[in-house]
Formats: sequence, C-alpha cells, structure tokens
Amino acid sequence: MSEDSKQTFEESSLSDAAVSSRELDLEDVPSTDIVFECPHCGKSLSIDPRGAGLVIRCTQCGKPVTVPIPEGMSIEDFDATPEELSAQLLNTRKGLARAQRRVAELEAEVASLRSFREGALRFRAALGEDKTVRSSILARALREQEAALAALRELSVLTEDPPAPPKEGAAQVPPPLPQG
Repeated sequence: MSEDSKQTFEESSLSDAAVSSRELDLEDVPSTDIVFECPHCGKSLSIDPRGAGLVIRCTQCGKPVTVPIPEGMSIEDFDATPEELSAQLLNTRKGLARAQRRVAELEAEVASLRSFREGALRFRAALGEDKTVRSSILARALREQEAALAALRELSVLTEDPPAPPKEGAAQVPPPLPQG
C-alpha cells in the first residue's frame, strides 16, 4: 500500500470508526467489544469488533489510536461475509436514495424561500417608493390646502362690508332677532 493511500485509509478510518467508538461504561459494553486503553492518555475505550485494526480518535485526548486486534485472532476474522456485505450495500443504497430525496426536498424549499425573499425585497422596495410618493403627495396637498385657506381668508376679508355709519335723521332698524 502506498504512503498516500495508507494515509487516506487512516483518515477515512479515523472519521468512520470515531462515530462507532464510545466512552467506556463497563455495564453497557457488550462482551464482544474490544476494550483497550489510549496509549497517549490512558483513557479506557471500547469499540465494536469490526473496528479491529482501524485508527480512531481517542474520546478524551483526540489523538489517533490504532484499535488492537485481540490475541489469537487475525484481521481476516473480522471481515464480513459476502452476505453481510450485500446487506450492507443494500442498506447503503437505500440510505443514499433517502438522502437524495431529502436533498431534493431541501433544494425545493430553499428555492421557495429564495423566491419568497426576493418578493419580500421587491415589496419592501416598492413600499419605500410608495412612502416617498405618498409623502410628496401629502406635502403638496398640505401646501395647496394652506394656499386655499389663505385665499379664503383674503376673500372673506374682501367680502366683509364694514358696517355703514347710520345716517342722521334716518330711522334705525334693529338687527333681526335670532330665530330658534
């Protein structure tokens, strides 16, 4: 095995096996698990027998640790049978199909959300323009109203006749009584 492929294998082993490694609680550890200690920090670790020979990360110190192969066994003893591999492949394909469907659903949801966001931004921009237009219309109406009010005042001043002084000798007519 070349150095590059060995490193790639170890990196993939680190990520794959780290998921199945767990903290050691002797009551929960199946008797078939491989129990060993981290050579770096001494932490007790447990892993499924299929992890024998893999490189994992210690749950405490995070350093890479090679899972030991139990005495009297070889790595081939842990290899899956063709039936097990077929079942794993079938399960992996089903999982992949589910994941692809979920990705399609999420992509559709993202597209919908993007469309909604763009519509909201357009609406917000239009609303901002409406506010500007409304403000200028209201300002103009206010100016016109003030001008009309000023014109009415001026008109009322012009149309008011000052009371004429009474003529001498003329009879004075009293103002009309309010009716009510």
